[in-house]
Formats: sequence, C-alpha cells, structure tokens
Amino acid sequence: MPLISVIIPVYNVEAHLKKCLDSVAAQTLSDIEIICVNDGSTDGCAKILQKFAEKDKRFTIITQKNQGLSVARNVGLARSSAKYIAYVDSDDFVHPEFLQKLYNTACEFKADIVGCNFAKIYSDESLPDLQNAKPKEYIPALPILLNRKNFIHFNVWNKLYTRDIIAGIDFVAGIYFEDWVYNSCVFAKAQNFVWVDEKLYGYRISDNSIMRSRFNRKKLDDYVTGIHAVRQFYKANFPDKWKEVRDTRVARTVKMLMNSVRRSRDTKLIADAKIAIKKLYNLKLIGYKGLSLPNKIKLFYFLH
Repeated sequence: MPLISVIIPVYNVEAHLKKCLDSVAAQTLSDIEIICVNDGSTDGCAKILQKFAEKDKRFTIITQKNQGLSVARNVGLARSSAKYIAYVDSDDFVHPEFLQKLYNTACEFKADIVGCNFAKIYSDESLPDLQNAKPKEYIPALPILLNRKNFIHFNVWNKLYTRDIIAGIDFVAGIYFEDWVYNSCVFAKAQNFVWVDEKLYGYRISDNSIMRSRFNRKKLDDYVTGIHAVRQFYKANFPDKWKEVRDTRVARTVKMLMNSVRRSRDTKLIADAKIAIKKLYNLKLIGYKGLSLPNKIKLFYFLH
C-alpha cells in the first residue's frame, strides 16, 4: 500500500499538464500512487496522461465525461488506497519535497491535517528555496481556519489529509468555490492541524480561472448552495459549533458574495442576490454578527 494517494483532476490543461505531472513524479517521497481523473478533456491531455502511465506504474488514469472538479476529486478519492490523501490541481506544480515535508510533519505530530504555504505563479517562475521553517501545531484545528486573520486559506491543494478525517465528506458536486465548503466540514473533525510555512506549492494564476472570471448567476447560486451545505453538515454532526462557523466563515462568504454582486453592476443579478440573501437571513443561516460596519451596512442594503 502506498503512503500517499495524490489525486489530480484534469480538464483541458494541455499547456501545463506535463509540468504538473513531472513535479509529482519527481517527489523525494516516491512511495505514492498518482490518480489522474481525466474529466472529459477535449485537448491533448489524454495523450499526455497515457504517456506518463506507460512509463510510470504509479500513475492510474481514470477517464470520464465532464462532470466538474468536485466529482473528479470524489472519483479519485474513491479509487485511492493510501492512509494519506493529497490533492493537486493539474495546472499547478509542486516542490520536489512537497509530499516528504508534509508526510514527515504528519507523522511527527500525529496530525490529522498538514498544510503548507504556496507561491502564486504568473508565468514561468520557480518555487523559492526551502528555509526549513519549524512547523506550528494548532489544537483543535477548526479555530485557526475560522480566524479572521486566517493565513491558512481554504484551498485543498496545499494540504495533506488523513483518510479517516475526510471519510464521509465529499466535495459538493457541480459548484464553484467547493474548497471552502469541504474544509469547513473537514476541519471540524480534525483534532489538530500543523502548518509548514514554506512555499512548497506553485499555484498558477490564470485570467481564465473561476475566481478571476466575471461574477454571474451560477456563482451566486453556488455561494448559496455552499452555505446550505455547511449548515446541513454542522446540524447533523456538530450543532454546538454552528454559531461560531456562521459568525466567522459564513460571514466572510457573505461579504465576498455582496462585494462581488455590487461590483458586477448587473441590476438583475443584484435583484436576484437580494432575494437569495433575504432567504438566507430569514433561515438564520447568515446574520450581522461577524461583519465589519461597512459590510453590515451592505447587508442592510440587500435586506431592505
């Protein structure tokens, strides 16, 4: 059995895929399985994946019709076998010691989740040299994720998870911003989280990314779906923690939602957002607590 299962969803990233796969194949911790889920790519990704699988038996290629990032990750996880799980996005790349550092830290601290810093990649930059920073442990894990001055980020791709901690938690299918929903649930189960303050992951910034694309009705709906999913999880598993999550993480999501809608200057979208936000407020899924004064004023605008 491998030590780590690396799950890589792949969709139309031909220009960057080889660099991503090369970086994972070259890890100093070699006892890994690399599960690539080709999510209906229409470019040259399939051929690149086939070549890697032919020369490296650690690669498993799963091909499916396009169902989105969340489903691809869920499918990869279902096929995985290791105790530890890592997610890597197919247009990014990792430092040769990415997995070794996270794995060693997880073993040292008996950590449920280990995370690392990352570098934003705009063209062909390389990752910086390692500084051998001392890992820092947080017990329990959830408060550090909810901290307003959060430096952890909600991304899943710069973290190593134990299989036990993510058991029973799937990515919500068909939505954008799935990471914040996933980690909001996973961190509630974790006893401890350890942070490695070294840039071991290269996160590629693209003009075509979801975060940088124009705000639209689907993004509005997906924010709302995510809030409902988090509430449902806490209601079923940790009802005593819901209020704290609502007043921190969900409040932050509402702030992002309101700002994105207002910047769009789309009168129809603003009207739709008012209806959606009123429903969330009436269901007590959101509130004023946790918002700054300017954002409380914005919420009042949406509600009235």
